[in-house]
This record gives sequence, C-alpha cells and structure tokens, in this order.
Amino acid sequence: MPYARASDGIRLHYEVLGRAGAPAVLMIQGLGADKHGWDMQRIPLAFNYRVIALDNRGAGRSDKPFGHYSLEQMA
Repeated sequence: MPYARASDGIRLHYEVLGRAGAPAVLMIQGLGADKHGWDMQRIPLAFNYRVIALDNRGAGRSDKPFGHYSLEQMA
C-alpha cells in the first residue's frame, strides 16, 4: 500500500490505476469521504489515464491525527 508523507509527517494513502506514462488525473475526495467515493469514475478513467486517488488526512487509510485540521493542511 503506497503512502506519501506530508510536510508535517502525516502519512497519506493513495492508489494508482492505469498505465505509466499516460496523462495523470488526481482524485481527492470531499470532506468526510475517502478515495472509494471515486470508484465508479476512476476505474473507467484508468483505461486512458493514470488515475491517482488520495485519502486525505483523517480519511480512509491515511493517518488520523487528533486535533484541528486546517484548510492549508487539507489542500
């Protein structure tokens, strides 16, 4: 399971579908959801694009630190 590390050390989980070298589409869920909210779109898109779906902090398999989440951290 791949993770990226944010500048404050939080691990953010992501999944990649599609072929390497294809144009990339980054899918970030809305507030309170995780990357699976995009399943109906990302699987068909993967035929022509490299689709990267992210669980933002506090969602899905990403770290869930206690405390306030700022807009800057979520962007």
